[in-house]
Amino acid sequence: MASLQLDALTFGRAGQALAEPLDLRAEAGEVWAVLGENGVGKSSLLLTLAGLLPAVAGRVCVDGVDIRRCPRKLLARRIGLLLQQAWLDFPFTVTEAVSAGRYAHRQGWQALGRSDTPFIQSAIQSCGLEALAEVRVDRLSGGEQRRVALATLLAQDPGVLLLDEPANHLDLRHQARLMAQVQRLAHESRRLVFMSVHDINLAARHADRVLLLYPDGGHDAGPASAMLSEDRLARVFNHPVERVGEGARALWVPRSASSS
Repeated sequence: MASLQLDALTFGRAGQALAEPLDLRAEAGEVWAVLGENGVGKSSLLLTLAGLLPAVAGRVCVDGVDIRRCPRKLLARRIGLLLQQAWLDFPFTVTEAVSAGRYAHRQGWQALGRSDTPFIQSAIQSCGLEALAEVRVDRLSGGEQRRVALATLLAQDPGVLLLDEPANHLDLRHQARLMAQVQRLAHESRRLVFMSVHDINLAARHADRVLLLYPDGGHDAGPASAMLSEDRLARVFNHPVERVGEGARALWVPRSASSS
């Protein structure tokens, strides 16, 4: 089971609310995309859902349990967070870094056991890091480090994955691989994926449901097909957009000033 329930949740920084109270329920098997301008609160929302930033008001429940009542290690088994910027500036190998994801499943700092190995190897393989397994992470490119951070999250094996701009720094091949992996985790492994994105087309192609955060603090949430409309997206980004093409090949693009 993997679910998130937001009850009149108000999130923000230093007690300053960034949006109106939010009521939402997200279930296992769903990919959610959060769309909004820079500074609207996407990262703050994810940090609040992970329990790393206190809510201004309201509550967050994971699998029916208020996260404020959930011990940190137990919460780490239920919720995993991929930060937008993951600085991996230490002399560990890729395998050692990815192995850190398993400590949520150990008592204290108990050494990893044989049961952890399949999770670590699967995470490395899923992110295409086999050839880099023994390379130090501080010698990797930004995109390679991004894949290591994702592999560490996969090794953690949480039911709820919170991804802050997951395709950030990734080239086209690894971006496509990542998004396919995200959909498999949700639809086949029955995880809940909740990700912030800037790219409307990523949301259109890969999300089942969308949360729109408007600059005025308002929001809308629902099926992607209903949320991704020209009127709503223009309000989200404070700029007119249009849908070009039909079906699976359709693209969302900003409308030029001359055509608006």
